[in-house]
Amino acid sequence: MEIRYTEKKVLIVDNRLEDLGELKKILERMSVSTIQVASSVNMALALLRVERYDICFIVFDLGKDQKNGLQLIQEAAAEGCRQYATAFILIVDPDRSKLLFGSLDSAPDTYISKPFAEAKVRYRVEKILRIKSVLQPLEALLDSGELQGALDTCGRLLQEFPGLNLYIERIRGIILIELGLYAEAESLFESLVAQRDLPWAKVGLGVALCHLGEYGAAQRYLTQVIDDSHFCVEAFSWLARSYLAMGERGEAIGLLRKAILLQPTVPQLQGVLGSLSAQNKEWPIAISAYREAVRYAHHSCFQTDDFYFGLVGALLSRVDSSSSADAIEAEAEAIRVLEDVVGAFSGEALIQFKSRLLAAMVYRLTGSAARANLAAQNAFDLFCNLELTEQAEWIEPMMDGLEGSEVEAEAQALRQQINRDMSRLEWGKLNIQGMLCYRKKEYRKALGFFVRADGLLPNNPSVVLNLVQAALEQARQSGPEQQELLLQCDNALYAINYGALSGRQQNRYLNLYERCADMVRKLRHRKDDQGSGED
Repeated sequence: MEIRYTEKKVLIVDNRLEDLGELKKILERMSVSTIQVASSVNMALALLRVERYDICFIVFDLGKDQKNGLQLIQEAAAEGCRQYATAFILIVDPDRSKLLFGSLDSAPDTYISKPFAEAKVRYRVEKILRIKSVLQPLEALLDSGELQGALDTCGRLLQEFPGLNLYIERIRGIILIELGLYAEAESLFESLVAQRDLPWAKVGLGVALCHLGEYGAAQRYLTQVIDDSHFCVEAFSWLARSYLAMGERGEAIGLLRKAILLQPTVPQLQGVLGSLSAQNKEWPIAISAYREAVRYAHHSCFQTDDFYFGLVGALLSRVDSSSSADAIEAEAEAIRVLEDVVGAFSGEALIQFKSRLLAAMVYRLTGSAARANLAAQNAFDLFCNLELTEQAEWIEPMMDGLEGSEVEAEAQALRQQINRDMSRLEWGKLNIQGMLCYRKKEYRKALGFFVRADGLLPNNPSVVLNLVQAALEQARQSGPEQQELLLQCDNALYAINYGALSGRQQNRYLNLYERCADMVRKLRHRKDDQGSGED
């Protein structure tokens, strides 16, 4: 098969002009007519959002304190602008290349090294493009989101091209996890690991086992990947998550800190570390992690107001308990962050309200009564202009924030009105029905209502915490559904950024987390005892 390079579109991501020019000349001699360049991950992402490329060359090391080449693949995948049909080629030293292929779903297709040798570049490119040509029907289905069709196509291609077994099986494993077929994914990755030492297969096996609630087994495989020094975000984050599920938050924090030493520019790692450190009241770690999460998530799909508000929440601990100088410094930074979040999410009324509400709390803690009351009035005025759904979502955190302010009585009156109006909202009606069933100890029915409410209004902390509380009560009855209920609780709690919750929500979160972790530990010990008895 002849490759028509004149029809190929190439993106090169490199911050060194001399090296970039050298690779560009090689590609031009190969007759590639369209070559675009980017000097950073954010610039490359901007291009990937609007253009489709046949080949993307990415330098791993893009400079100190800059996102690395692997992160481009990770963020493009998370954002949905990574095309499977695109060949991603990482430029890295040969002795490090093996350490960068531990990821399951965000590893490059192949690598080349500097200095560039034209023959080697040509060989690598031709080899991967021929593979892409063979797998074109599969990758087209993946790019269009037709996962079941892609899964069926994997089976056919495995029979036709046995030489591409590992390449196809990797994609099949990714699809199985995406479809929630975790037991099948476990079986596949377990078979692959038994045949060869494949870091990405161990990661896949660990992820599948975590989804099945088999945390001890997951830890064995994920630890192996980390011990072999692989740069793999999934290995660290899922291993930390497995420890967290069993109540070992300190161990999870330690793992995330190790991961961040390797890849400090990954915002999702920093955000989780901030949340867990805030739960443990390890405020210096939480503040630092949230700062970096805000910094590296900027202009990416990982940008969220939770990082900003989590940072302010952590800074409040210094305002409340530090020396005068530290408190003044923390107050100034908190107010600056609250101004930044409004700018980062320009025009979003809910963000403006949350920012002013937290500002009122900051000023109240520092004894600036006049400023606190002004910010509280601003927050209340902004709240009154929100849609009913947003008001119903945020009425309880608002009451926490306005406690002791001059508008507290006015807010209390509005609260009563909103509670009456909530029945007009479908999710609100379901949430109320769930609470009524819970009070009657009809936990299964309550859980059903909360699940439906969460489906209509995803990620609302109050609804999610109601859901978890009902599920934990139902899970107290030992039975075949107990593990599934605990998994549901773990997933729901993990998705919440603790640092961005109100004070009362944080207390409730910690209580539910401890109960869930305790039940997970007891279930695991019961399984271990049963296994010993069978032996």
